[in-house]
Amino acid sequence: MCKRDQGQTRTTPRHQRYEDIVEHCEEVARANMGTLVRVADLSRIAGINQRTLSRAFREIRGISPYRHLLYLRLSEVRQVLLCEEGTVTEAAMRFGFRELGKFGVLYRKAFAESPSETRRRAQSGASATTSRHCACT
Repeated sequence: MCKRDQGQTRTTPRHQRYEDIVEHCEEVARANMGTLVRVADLSRIAGINQRTLSRAFREIRGISPYRHLLYLRLSEVRQVLLCEEGTVTEAAMRFGFRELGKFGVLYRKAFAESPSETRRRAQSGASATTSRHCACT
């Protein structure tokens, strides 16, 4: 990835290109969070094939583009649960999670608590971390 040159780290052109690709794709994904953005959409928008996109994400973020998109969507649901009114189901559906059982498993794996626990914590105001993590306030 990076080469050492007289004690300084220098980024290779490929690594820099991958960083640019990943940053652009993240911007696109965040700007279109209300719609279900797929890996194929990102590769088309970036003008590269899915294999190159996958290599870029794995090198820069250490995970596949699919996993990264999934985590972005889960993070958006978490923000809604922490900051807005409504049910867990409404929040999940808003970001494309149609299978609520699977959503619950993915959410718990990502944040070490269930979506309902996040919602209860936000409603009770018992945690100082809730206000710290709420980008809405």
